[in-house]
Amino acid sequence: MASKIEVLTQATIEKGGILAMIYFDMHGPDKEKLEQLLVDLANRLNDEKGVVYSVGEIDRAIEMGDQFSAAAKITVLTSNFAVLSRICDNYGPMGIEILKPDEIHLSIPDAQQVLFDHIKMMSDLLREMIEKTMTPEERKKLGKLMEARAELGKDLIKKGDSAPVPKKDGKK
Repeated sequence: MASKIEVLTQATIEKGGILAMIYFDMHGPDKEKLEQLLVDLANRLNDEKGVVYSVGEIDRAIEMGDQFSAAAKITVLTSNFAVLSRICDNYGPMGIEILKPDEIHLSIPDAQQVLFDHIKMMSDLLREMIEKTMTPEERKKLGKLMEARAELGKDLIKKGDSAPVPKKDGKK
């Protein structure tokens, strides 16, 4: 007889869920803090929207010269591929292994959602880098450049709206 967790896992996978093993590692000078951060990471994963469950093993930190290294191996069941992809974007694991199913099929809306999530993550990262590395003067110049690009985009849209639309038979 299958356990409740096995039944839940199979039912979720049949509806498009993904069972995966995610690997994390951390390095730093404070052994206890590293271990605590990995425990916190495992707890946060369980609270992520679309995560059905997650369970993990956290290795004790080991000394490597003047630093410590700790690792975690977390099994996670997500409701779909997009959730697993978002977790990878947000948490940056060092590795991942999809355990089930054997094949993943994405609808166009699901594939687009995965791509939009990547775009948002990269946009947020870029914005943060710009805010932390540019002087106020450089940001102002960039703002003017972006405004000019937006105007160019408006012009292109106007030209596109006035372009002849081909009919179904291929004639204009």
